[in-house]
Amino acid sequence: MSLRILLADDHNLFRQGIRRILETQPDLQVVAEASSGLEAIDLAREHQPDVAIVDIAMKGLNGIEATAQLLRYSPRTAVLILSMYSDERYVVRAVRAGARGYLLKDTLEEGLIDAVQHVAQGQAFFSPTIGRILQEAHNRDLQGQKV
Repeated sequence: MSLRILLADDHNLFRQGIRRILETQPDLQVVAEASSGLEAIDLAREHQPDVAIVDIAMKGLNGIEATAQLLRYSPRTAVLILSMYSDERYVVRAVRAGARGYLLKDTLEEGLIDAVQHVAQGQAFFSPTIGRILQEAHNRDLQGQKV
């Protein structure tokens, strides 16, 4: 059974590239593409994908807000953020919104496929840089400091 994927990024060329990478795998199927956060929510509601790959910076509704709303309408969807932003505020807010994974856009093809498969199985998956950011934020939280 193949994993059903929703792509949400406001750059058409980038979405096409991600689709091509994903569809090299026989068990991955892109079922919908969104160019905005609002469109991603509507398509998630309609298609109930296994995984949604969501960019942070999109028109109308950013990827963090879209993640929280998307999960309300499609709670079984695993959200994977794919972004160029490694700022701690974005990373922490995305995870708090319900993202199960966070990859930087400079990730190699194998990293993307691994991430999709991990989050679909209920596991967290983060780029090494993002993992360090989350660990540092967690350590500060344990010490009583705010992010």
